[in-house]
Amino acid sequence: MSAAGDAGVRTRWLACGALSRPLTILGVERRIFALGVVTAVSIFNVTKLLLPALTAWAVLYAAGRWLSAADPRALRVLAGARGRARRYDPGK
Repeated sequence: MSAAGDAGVRTRWLACGALSRPLTILGVERRIFALGVVTAVSIFNVTKLLLPALTAWAVLYAAGRWLSAADPRALRVLAGARGRARRYDPGK
């Protein structure tokens, strides 16, 4: 076969789909889930009340679920942008 004929053919690796997906806990990216749990536990330790802790966890869980469904790579983009220096663009 010629190189031009092979250009449109993609090889599909069955395992890559499973390896490329983000790691989730209950449908939420694991870092967001951990943030919600740590926040809820710290609120419980401060207030000694279960209702505010569960409310905070439920709000952060819902926000994390929405963020994970909307854009699973949003955390990677934000983490990568934090470490990069801004560049001056003289064309703007």
